[in-house]
Amino acid sequence: MRNKSKLNDSLAELIKKFSKNDVIAEMEKEYQSVAAKNIPLALIDDNSFVKRVEIPPEVVDRIGKSISEKGLFNPLVVRPSGSHYELILGRKRYFGAKKAQLREVPAVIAEVSDEETLLMLLADTRDQREGNVVEMALVYGELAKRFDYSQSTLANLSHQSRSQVTNTMRILSLPDNVIAEISSGKLSYGHAKAIASLSDEEIEEVVRLIHEEALSVRQTEALAKSYSSVPPAAPTEADFLKKEFAASSVLIRKTSVTLSFKSEDEKNAFVKKAIRQ
Repeated sequence: MRNKSKLNDSLAELIKKFSKNDVIAEMEKEYQSVAAKNIPLALIDDNSFVKRVEIPPEVVDRIGKSISEKGLFNPLVVRPSGSHYELILGRKRYFGAKKAQLREVPAVIAEVSDEETLLMLLADTRDQREGNVVEMALVYGELAKRFDYSQSTLANLSHQSRSQVTNTMRILSLPDNVIAEISSGKLSYGHAKAIASLSDEEIEEVVRLIHEEALSVRQTEALAKSYSSVPPAAPTEADFLKKEFAASSVLIRKTSVTLSFKSEDEKNAFVKKAIRQ
């Protein structure tokens, strides 16, 4: 890349390049032969495509401590953005450097287009052992919306199946606060898939129950099915209990039954009814 724009690359060439394993590692080796420039940290802005993705505070603290003690040896990768620079690669190090209160950081300046920036982000997220699924969903969404990438092409680039790409992109339809929980690791990708087809109101209620009851993914899937707008062929036990006790949701386990209510008044009414019986 070395300060040369790839705007003239064909889609086929980009796919061939970015579908390879460890393409980011190869780029980083290439950057080692390019003199990094010390850039004031205040002039580097977070990446506009994935700035919604939260890096857990404990990760930032750990990296910040390491940078304070040992310095920042690997340069960030940035691109010009007006009078500033936009971050492309090295997001954890970027926030770690802020935590360490560095004034300047070494960075390699790459002249790349929006499309190749997104492909670099996709490859970086794909090749990380702990890649963030929300970041992948955001990159998929931008490539599909702005550059007409098909799900088949995205699957090829990310080494996933088309159904995996579809499920990942469905995360973007969830409420913002739920996306934030997935991004920070408070809610798993499995839980997110289980609730993606529900209404916003149902999603909020199920997420509350996931936290309160420590529901597994399988339990969440079963609970989500009980919210389906399509009635089952015959009433289930959960349906009967919801109707009988005016519960908003019912979770049936092997040795227990959990009833949830929309308000404390409804819960108290249930308790009074149970005592009278």
